[in-house]
Amino acid sequence: MLKISSDQALQLVQQHWQITGEINDLPSYADRNFKISGAQGNFVFKIANPNWSYADLDIENAALLHLVHTCPDLALPKIMLAADGSHIIPLNLYDDAGNTLACHMRLLTFVSGQVYAEAAQQTNTDLASLEYSLGLAIGKLDRGLSDFQHPAMMREVDWSISQLPGLIDEIAHVEDAEIRALVQRHLHYFADNESQWRQTLPQAVIHNDANDYNVIVSTVEPDGDHAQQKNSNQASAHESDPVRAHYQVDAIIDFGDMCFHLRAVDLAITIVYALQHAVDISRVKQCITAILRAYQGVHPLSEPELRILPALINARLSQSVLMATRAFRKNPANTYILVSQIGVHRLLRQFEEIGADELEQLMLSAIR
Repeated sequence: MLKISSDQALQLVQQHWQITGEINDLPSYADRNFKISGAQGNFVFKIANPNWSYADLDIENAALLHLVHTCPDLALPKIMLAADGSHIIPLNLYDDAGNTLACHMRLLTFVSGQVYAEAAQQTNTDLASLEYSLGLAIGKLDRGLSDFQHPAMMREVDWSISQLPGLIDEIAHVEDAEIRALVQRHLHYFADNESQWRQTLPQAVIHNDANDYNVIVSTVEPDGDHAQQKNSNQASAHESDPVRAHYQVDAIIDFGDMCFHLRAVDLAITIVYALQHAVDISRVKQCITAILRAYQGVHPLSEPELRILPALINARLSQSVLMATRAFRKNPANTYILVSQIGVHRLLRQFEEIGADELEQLMLSAIR
C-alpha cells in the first residue's frame, strides 16, 4: 500500500492543480485514489502503483483526450492539466517497509452516477432498455477509438485475451470437471485460431474492461430513443408497469487495461459482464440480442466478426476461470475469489447448452 494521507494528497492537488475541496478515499486494487469535491467541481486524484510506467498512464490520458473529439456523446472522465501544463507528474512515496517508490499522479474529473451492476440488480429495472443503452455506449466508444494510435498500444496487459494460452497450466487446478473440460476446449480453440483471426479481421485499440462496475448509468424517462429500444427488443412481462426504472449508460471509466486486439473483443467482454445479470437462458439470449443490435447501429461488425463472437465470449469466460483459479491458489484464504465465479461457470454451461450453431445464428441475426 502506498503511504499517503488524505491531507497530504489534498496538498499535492492544491500545489499542482490549484484545486481544493473535501477529500475522501476511493477503493482501488493497487493504486491510491481520492475523490475531491468542492466549488470547482468533483475530481479523482489518482496515484498510480509504481508498476505502472509513464507510458501505461500516457496511453490512458491520450485516449481520453482523443475521445473528447471522437466520442462527445459519452460523459467520459476529462484530463485536468496541472499549472505547468503537464498531465502526469512524478511522485516519490513510501511503502509500509519504508522503501521509496517512484509513482506518478494525475487528476481527472469525477463521473457521477450509478454503476451498471447496481442498476441491473434492482428488481424494477427495465433490463432491455439498459442493455440496449450499453450496446450503444460501447459501440460509440469503440468507434471513437477506431483511429486512435499510441506508442504503447502494442503492450501486453494481464487481462488481454491473448494471455489465455499462457494460462494452460492452470486448467489442471480447476476443480469442477465439467468446467475444466469446457475451459480446456475453449482455450485450445482460441489458441489455434487467434493468429489467423488477427491476420484477417479488423483490429484496434480497445477499452478491454467494460465490466459492470466500470459502466456509469443514470435514470431517464422511457421515451424517445428508449421507446424505440423497447420496440426493437423483446419486452419484459413488466415493461408497461409505470414504476419500472429506465437507465441509460452515460460513461465508461477505467482505461487501465487498454490494448490492441480484435475490435470484436471489446463487444465480447461487454457481453460477458452484462450476462452476469441475465440468469436464465431466455434472458441470456435477449441480453445478447439487445446489446448486439444497438452496437451494430453505431459501429457495425462484419459477418466474419459476428461468427467468432461466441468463441471470443467463451475465451474471456475461460480466462476469468483460470485467472481466478491462479489467484485462489496463491491466496486460498480468500474464498470470495471462487464465489465470484458462480456466474462465469453458469454462463459456460448455458453457452454449451445453447450450442454453437444457435449461438452463431443469434449473432448473425443482428445483420438479418
